[in-house]
Amino acid sequence: MAPIVEPEVKVDVTEAHLLYERGVAAARADNRRVAAGFLTRALRLDPRNESAWLWLSGVLDDPHERAFCLRSVLTLNPHNTHAQRGLRLLETRGLLNGQADKAPAMTLPSLPVETKERPVDRDAWWINWRRSNREWSRSRLLFWIFPILLLVVAIGLYQSFVVAVERSAAVIVAPTEDLASVALFVPPLVPTIEPVLEAEPLAVVEGLTIGYLGALESLRADLRVATETYREATTMLAGGSVGAVAATQRLRATVASSREAMSQLRPPGTLQPAHDDYLTGLNLQLEGLDAVLDFYSGYDVAYANRAAQRFQEARAYLERAQATFATEARQLADLSSTTAQTPR
Repeated sequence: MAPIVEPEVKVDVTEAHLLYERGVAAARADNRRVAAGFLTRALRLDPRNESAWLWLSGVLDDPHERAFCLRSVLTLNPHNTHAQRGLRLLETRGLLNGQADKAPAMTLPSLPVETKERPVDRDAWWINWRRSNREWSRSRLLFWIFPILLLVVAIGLYQSFVVAVERSAAVIVAPTEDLASVALFVPPLVPTIEPVLEAEPLAVVEGLTIGYLGALESLRADLRVATETYREATTMLAGGSVGAVAATQRLRATVASSREAMSQLRPPGTLQPAHDDYLTGLNLQLEGLDAVLDFYSGYDVAYANRAAQRFQEARAYLERAQATFATEARQLADLSSTTAQTPR
C-alpha cells in the first residue's frame, strides 16, 4: 500500500477540519454520497486525520475501498479497535476475496483533484461562498430599500394632498375681502351688465339677499367644522392611510351635503352668477376628493395630479364667488346704516 502522506502534500488543518465536520454531519444525516465527498477532500488536505479515515470507511459501498480506509487508520494508529473490528468483519464475510485494496479516490472521479500547479483551487469554495454571501446581502438590502422608498413617496404625496385640501377649504371657511393672490386657473368670465329694470321691488330683493346670505353662512359653518376636523385627523397621521381615507370620506360627505343644500337655495338675480360659481367650486372639490380616495386605493400618481388640478380650479371659482358675497354684504350694511340715519 502506498504511503498515506506524500512529501509534496501540504497539510491545511483548518480547512481540512471544516470539511471533516461537514462530512460527519452529512454521514449522520444518512447522506452517504455527500459525506464521502467532504471526507475525501478533508483527507486530501490532511491525510493524518484518523477519524476522517474511519468515518469514510463507514459511508463507502465498495468493501475494498472500506478496507483501504481501515488499513490507513491502522497505519496511523495500530491500536484502533474500531478499524481492527471492521477488517475482521470484512474478512469474515468474505467480501475481500484476496484482492488488493483500492483507494477511495479511484471510485470518486467527480471530486476535484488537487494539483501542485494550482494551489489556489483549495480556497475556491471559500471565495465563491463569500462572493455569494455578499451578493445575497446586497439583494436583501435592495429588498428592504424598495418598500421604504415607496412609503416615503406615499407620505410625501399625502402631505401635498393635505396642503392642497387645506388651501381650498380655507376659501370656503373664511371670506376673502382682500384678493391679493391671483389663481393660475381663470374661470370663464360672466357678463356683469345689470338690468335696467328690476323685476322685483327693492325691498323684496334685499330680503332675498339677506335670507340667502344667512343660509349660506349656516352652510359655511358646517364646512368650517368639517374642515377643522379633517385638518386635525390628517396632520397627526393617526391611523395611517386608513385614517386618512376615513377623514377624506367624512369631508366629502359634508361637502356633498352642503352642495345639495345650496342647490335648493333661491338666490336673487344679482347673486345668481356667484351662486353658480360657488356650486361649481363645490363640484370641483368633490372631484378632487374622489381623486384622493382613488389614489389611496392604488397609489397611482395620476390620481394625485388630478386631485391637485381640481383643487386649484375649485379655489378660483370659490374665491370669485366669495368676493361677490362679501361685496354684497358690505352694500347691505351700508344701506342699513344709511336708512337708519335718514330723517323720517
